[in-house]
Amino acid sequence: MTVRLNSLAARRVPIAVRAALCAVTLAAAGVQPVLAADEEGDMLSEVVVTAQRRVQNQRDVPISLTVFSADSVEKQNFQGVENYFAQTPNVSFTTQGSRDRKVLALRGVSDLLSPDSNIREGSFAFYVDEFDVAPGTVNPELVDVDHIEVLRGPQGTYFGRNSVGGAINIVTKQPTNDWYLEGSSQYSSFNTVDSHVVLNAPLVNDLAALRIVGRYERSDGNIKNINPIGGGNDNQYDYGKAQLRITPNEQLTVDFIGAVTKENAGMRDGVPSGVLASFSQFLYGEPPYNGKAIPDGVGFWPNNTNKVNFNRPQDVGTRYAYGENRIRYSTDAFNITNVFGYINSNEFLQGDIDGSSIDFFYERESIRRDALSEELRISSNPGKPVDWTAGIFFSHDRGHTRQFTFAGAQATLGLPDGAEITSSYSDADAKSFAGFAEAVWHATPALAATFGGRFTHEQVAQLAYNTSGGVINNKVDASATFNNFSPRFSLNYALTDTQNVYTTISRGFKSGGVQPGTPLTTQSYAPETLWNYEVGFKGEFLERRLQLNSSIFYMDWKNIQTESAFGQTNESGAIEFTGVIGNAASAKSYGVESELIGRVFPNLTLSGGIGYDQAKFGDYRNAYVEGALRDLSGAPLPNAPRWTGHAAAEYEHRFDSEHDGFVRLEWNFKGAIKPDLTSEVHSGFPYDVPSYNVMNLRMGVNAGNWDVIAFAENLLDRKYYTNAYEKAFAGGMFLNPSYRSFGVKVTVRTQ
Repeated sequence: MTVRLNSLAARRVPIAVRAALCAVTLAAAGVQPVLAADEEGDMLSEVVVTAQRRVQNQRDVPISLTVFSADSVEKQNFQGVENYFAQTPNVSFTTQGSRDRKVLALRGVSDLLSPDSNIREGSFAFYVDEFDVAPGTVNPELVDVDHIEVLRGPQGTYFGRNSVGGAINIVTKQPTNDWYLEGSSQYSSFNTVDSHVVLNAPLVNDLAALRIVGRYERSDGNIKNINPIGGGNDNQYDYGKAQLRITPNEQLTVDFIGAVTKENAGMRDGVPSGVLASFSQFLYGEPPYNGKAIPDGVGFWPNNTNKVNFNRPQDVGTRYAYGENRIRYSTDAFNITNVFGYINSNEFLQGDIDGSSIDFFYERESIRRDALSEELRISSNPGKPVDWTAGIFFSHDRGHTRQFTFAGAQATLGLPDGAEITSSYSDADAKSFAGFAEAVWHATPALAATFGGRFTHEQVAQLAYNTSGGVINNKVDASATFNNFSPRFSLNYALTDTQNVYTTISRGFKSGGVQPGTPLTTQSYAPETLWNYEVGFKGEFLERRLQLNSSIFYMDWKNIQTESAFGQTNESGAIEFTGVIGNAASAKSYGVESELIGRVFPNLTLSGGIGYDQAKFGDYRNAYVEGALRDLSGAPLPNAPRWTGHAAAEYEHRFDSEHDGFVRLEWNFKGAIKPDLTSEVHSGFPYDVPSYNVMNLRMGVNAGNWDVIAFAENLLDRKYYTNAYEKAFAGGMFLNPSYRSFGVKVTVRTQ
């Protein structure tokens, strides 16, 4: 029996009972299976994915991937990337204080350039319905999702630019020829209200259908500003999407998709750590502060977990919109797919920057980005001795940064109120041209060999300069060109009908660029390249009551791009900020990951996963950090925990023919990290982020056309933080405090 992903229940849980019998076969890494019972109630069904741009059983895909179904997204209350990353081995994230200011890492590979770059040069691809949204967001909406795939290792053949570390592929539910209406409302801690609506309307039977999705969320936030101006990290989040599907015949499908997202928050999330970063020590090194953080009536973490004292309001957020046209045409011999899309975003920040009730400094920043992409792909129909895919790709990205820092009435530099201290101007342009092809040779009924590759030509240009006291400095006006060929080779062998082994060798590529400021040696910096070597196993046991997916990997990373921004005074005494991008000679990442899921009894599902990743710089003797050259050879890669793990136990019970319910207990673990490049040259709190684990409890009742789900997230109220960042100088670096949340969600459906 085959069950499509939107009917599956990706449930993960502690490894025990029958699962423990196969735990000795672990030692590796792998794929998160999605579980659903068959008609008899205790067997696992197929997991169907599109990781190679065609519908396949995940067992036949020679890639380490984790899959989350629509049922998982709904039942586990996924709000963003941080939720499904918590249940994926060997991944991590850090945050800069808002929903869309996150840095993601897969197997130790992350973007070590500034998240405020005018073009997002990420180290992974982020696709929603075959369109890359990474130029505009790293945290797309999760309402009305069919399934999520997290692919580890280079994915350049199918997922295009900068997928050196992996790819995230989100597939939403598509318009159908049936009427469907869904309404949902959730109330949770901190006076948080989260509602959404989904409408599917068949406009013309078997010809045109429309699907509309809307979401509204508002919250008082878990952090309060004790200053008379009030506020805190209160926020409002709005999302809307419409998709029109036209099917004039059985061969042709045309989709028009448009989506808009708006996030507004009263401040960047965080409370003061009490530890001044190097630049803050410079600012407050003279009396009366003497280089010490200011308690300011709120104190520091962990004694203070929910208060700040800002004398000026803040306004933080991201707004982005995208449009996509997707055309699919099928014949008896091949399929043609064309995807054209455009995304536009504005990431903004303004208000208090000193992080205190003293009126030192304030700022205004806007980063506007837009990207256009076009992909034409042709592929064979399955069933032949050789399956093949070929295509061409083009993208054009642009970015514009405008940032200003102003003196407040009590500025330590003796400047008048409102005086401009520094500013940054940057305009960037990047064009990418690529051709790709892949063939899968089914040598025998059990053995398949994959040969593929991608050739890329990139053109990048940048005009950038800073001003200090109105004087232009560090001006850059340059361009560069880069070429690359990244091959991929895989072997997949079926041991039995339900057990496969595979090996994959693939190369990843991330384009170089132009220095944003005064370079150390050259005007441009080199591309990153990464070779990935992987061996894996995917299988089912105990009459399909148990799934195990594991892999072992080794990755060799060259010319890893790192950026260091620092402030100093120039010859005239004005503050001058400079960013420098360098290339580490090498880095290595090797480890294992494994995920297991099983039906112990007809009503009880246990699952779990574990990841081990040893990720370190190799030769990196010329690291430029905080204005000085440092030797980071052998240091751990930032944002790369050595251990990650998750487990869950879910018990289901049918009350009668119309009502059933569930209880689910989850545990997530993330190991200690060095969150960024600056933390590599410091030690102690908050630079060394400790490991932490979190437990969640969920329960619900379903009656077919309605359900109620209640939850307690961070059930034991663990105190932890993911990283610290320098956004508010006077109180020390800020960090996002953990918190506990209780809530209930009601959903009603008609069709």
